[in-house]
Amino acid sequence: MLLFDDIRESIIQTCKTIVPDLSGKDLEIDRSGHADFSLKLFRFSGRKDFPQLKNNILSALQKEKHISSASLEGNYLNINIKERTYLDIMDTSIKEKGIFPDIFQDPERVLVEHTSTNPTGPIHIGRTRNSIVGDSLSRILKRYGYRVSTQYFVNDTGKQVIGLYLGYLSSENKSMEIENLLSGYRRIYKEIEEDKSREKDIEALIKKYESGEEAVVRQVREICTVMLNGIISSLARIGIKIDDYVWESGFLKSQEMDSIMSSLAESIQTEEGAQYIELKNGTKVFLRRADGTSLYTLRDLAYHKFKSLNYDWLIDVLGEDHKDYSRSLNEILTEKVDLRAVVSFVFYSFISLDTGKMSTRSGNVVTLDELIEKAEENAMGIVKAKRPDLSAEGLGKIAQAVAVSAIRFQIAKISLGKELVFKWSEALNLEGDSAPYIMYSYARTTKIQKEALSNGEITDKYDQYERSLLRMLYLYPYSLQAAKDGLRVDPIASYVLELVRSFNDFYNNCRVIGSGEHESKRARIVSIYRNVLQDACGLLGITLLDEM
Repeated sequence: MLLFDDIRESIIQTCKTIVPDLSGKDLEIDRSGHADFSLKLFRFSGRKDFPQLKNNILSALQKEKHISSASLEGNYLNINIKERTYLDIMDTSIKEKGIFPDIFQDPERVLVEHTSTNPTGPIHIGRTRNSIVGDSLSRILKRYGYRVSTQYFVNDTGKQVIGLYLGYLSSENKSMEIENLLSGYRRIYKEIEEDKSREKDIEALIKKYESGEEAVVRQVREICTVMLNGIISSLARIGIKIDDYVWESGFLKSQEMDSIMSSLAESIQTEEGAQYIELKNGTKVFLRRADGTSLYTLRDLAYHKFKSLNYDWLIDVLGEDHKDYSRSLNEILTEKVDLRAVVSFVFYSFISLDTGKMSTRSGNVVTLDELIEKAEENAMGIVKAKRPDLSAEGLGKIAQAVAVSAIRFQIAKISLGKELVFKWSEALNLEGDSAPYIMYSYARTTKIQKEALSNGEITDKYDQYERSLLRMLYLYPYSLQAAKDGLRVDPIASYVLELVRSFNDFYNNCRVIGSGEHESKRARIVSIYRNVLQDACGLLGITLLDEM
């Protein structure tokens, strides 16, 4: 949990002494510019003593040490906080704890499963949204105080992987290289489109694989490892490292799968030899085929049972096309299986190309590696033009940081429910509401940090730009709370953009070095800004540099 002097909570508690049924929803962060916080009193306006009640609340708040002013405007009570209060709360936290806000580690163990794309080809930008969202969510939850791990469920079982294997078997070229394996994979699915009987070859291999035929198991695992290593390498280039990899094939004869079948024994029905259970809405969920081989749902149930043995909260990051499946899975897990953990699903809309949906099978993809390389090339051209004085090594360091940060921020800033149509011109845009805009702002503070006097007396004179920036800095914990509560990344991205805009106004209007009585105060504000921006950008995977 977050630990800081929560002014908002303090205001709520003061108001509750007058109106016990007042809640946090009645007090909002004001975005209109009229105040710092606004208390909405509409739902109490029907009371006979409403005029007196408003005055009682106003009188109580005016006595609060943090509050500089409180005033009534219709059914709103507008509240402003003392600038020195903001400064002291954040300055003290950073000096004593190194961060603002501080945290108390929650004993709850959280597992975020993300990416988990089939190891049938390089990861493309459509699936990269899963990885970036999952990685940033795990960072946000860890920052909030949870004990967090990340996991990738390697789907090395099922038709797509066995189709990859069949492509390898039917190819004259037996090299275990990604491009060769992909070529065979695409050829097989083209053949299936022309002749559906080819699917029987895949079904026969699935049976051999699940029965544990040694040569088949060994070669499928080897092929999947080659593909997975390529995915891991690509993710590492954008700062994503997954803690653990669990192979789906490990559940084919597992204790967890037996446990699931035992839990569902009374609900299992058969249809032409295949086993299924029926949900409340009448949907049939098949678990085993007539030939005894398992279906993905059964293996996924076993996987969740396995995860619940070591974690209290399971978070699955999934594409929006999995919503119906997840509802079915959740009903089974919560009502028919003894699962101790809480399960949450995070859905995201897909990224598509101008030409349509991406597909590894058809080859209509833009890979993450291609995106990174183009972004680095574009960034290098811009950095060279702006910094001809830098060495090749210095240029490369900045270009790489800009490229990766731009990619991650481009995806993180968009609400999960909004579909993205990928366009090169937008993805590689280094101006406007972008990661480079944020990075340039941070770099501007480097000289101030080194040269400004920060240990002198603090004047209590504040102009509008200082006040605005202090307020934005103080609001950081509330954005962290919103991101955690909604399991979303975009509240942090939106906060960072607002914070940078506020700092740029401050920077353009408030001289720091050599500003006399204001220098120490402004230097401390800049120091807090650097600390908060570093913290928030770390959650988004943005690399901040001292020079750009």
